[in-house]
Amino acid sequence: MQRVTKLDELIIRNALINNYNAYAEGLDSKNWPLVRGCFADEVLIDYGELSAASGAPDVPRRADDWMLYLQGVINGFDITRHLITNHRVTIAGSDIRCRAYLAAAHVIFQDPAITIARPEDIVTVVGEYDNHYADVGGEWKIVRSQLDVHYSHGNLALFEESARRVAAAG
Repeated sequence: MQRVTKLDELIIRNALINNYNAYAEGLDSKNWPLVRGCFADEVLIDYGELSAASGAPDVPRRADDWMLYLQGVINGFDITRHLITNHRVTIAGSDIRCRAYLAAAHVIFQDPAITIARPEDIVTVVGEYDNHYADVGGEWKIVRSQLDVHYSHGNLALFEESARRVAAAG
């Protein structure tokens, strides 16, 4: 990679933040093509216990397979809100990465017609992403994503309920 100018840094920083925003928007709207567009075709994923069942963190996986896994986690919730903030971009030669904080609320309403979330209807995951990027066809794509979960609070059983809902939907 050539020497990166300040303008290049700003352009890259903006592109990486846009990538995080598209990822969060795609998850929350269940727009899986939008989420898929954030990743290179092969990706390393390490979300600790959250991704352990989907494969080893040091083995590249097809992004399409990762999308199927994410759908199995997210699609059973009535609503999610992924807030990703405090982006810190590092450009060191060809190593382009961005760390960012995450607070993600996942909700299953007792009655979807009444969108009032009670404490038992919500599970929140708080942590920090560390994404590494590559320029793929002129777009910055995630090639490695790590999520360090700092804590979760709320009704953790909702993840199991979401999985049951996805399985029942076939």
